[in-house]
Amino acid sequence: SRTRVTATLVYEGTTPSRQDIRKELSQKLKVGEELIVIKHIFTKFGFSKAKVIAHVYEDKNMVTRIEDEDLLNKHLSKDEQKKIKEAKQKAAQEAAAAAQQRKQQQ
Repeated sequence: SRTRVTATLVYEGTTPSRQDIRKELSQKLKVGEELIVIKHIFTKFGFSKAKVIAHVYEDKNMVTRIEDEDLLNKHLSKDEQKKIKEAKQKAAQEAAAAAQQRKQQQ
């Protein structure tokens, strides 16, 4: 259900983000960005070159079923990551408040 892709990335300046690499791979492989998960980016100090290991999936369901949620969140923009983090914190606070209410009722 997935294909492992190993690529060499040559860049200038800072190492490109996962989003940028994902977009570039999407164009080269002619698949949707949502089907690509960047597993690793290996850089070498002093070189503008990196080894990228990615998985390309056949469908979106397999991506969410197989890949870890934290890794998938790394592929989101900073704003999206912040929103998810805030939502998780809010849910944790609500769960703690509900647990405390149940404890008080007993």
